[in-house]
Amino acid sequence: MRHPLRVLALACALTLAPACSALQLGQTRIENPVAAAQTIDQRAYALLHSYAAIVEEATDIVADPTAPIAFKRALGQAERVATPAAETLQVAVSAYIRARADFDAVSGANQTTVQRAATALSVAARRLNEAVSAAQAPIAELEGLVRAHRG
Repeated sequence: MRHPLRVLALACALTLAPACSALQLGQTRIENPVAAAQTIDQRAYALLHSYAAIVEEATDIVADPTAPIAFKRALGQAERVATPAAETLQVAVSAYIRARADFDAVSGANQTTVQRAATALSVAARRLNEAVSAAQAPIAELEGLVRAHRG
């Protein structure tokens, strides 16, 4: 990944855009930031930032005294499932970024070193992809509850 800060800024911008669920850019309509991501690390960042925005909104709902207690419990349960998935995803994206940097750093080294770095990067990418896949459903469930409350 050449520009991690740009990716992070893009993920934040797409995630925090008004109505969070859609973005209109000319003729292109982006339904969600995860779908708009082109690389696995972009998908991971978009999902993590979506999770953060959803948790913030869920916190506001739980603090609302007019929200039904059953709904607050459902939000709490969904958050208890989504949070470990998001934490695992954060660890996986950090490992991927380190492996990518290591691979980029050894590009001029001997073949054995390059092969080791490529193998480590491949493993990190596979684990990151698995973590993204595992986190999508619980985060989507939490998001669905928040959206249901919004109406």
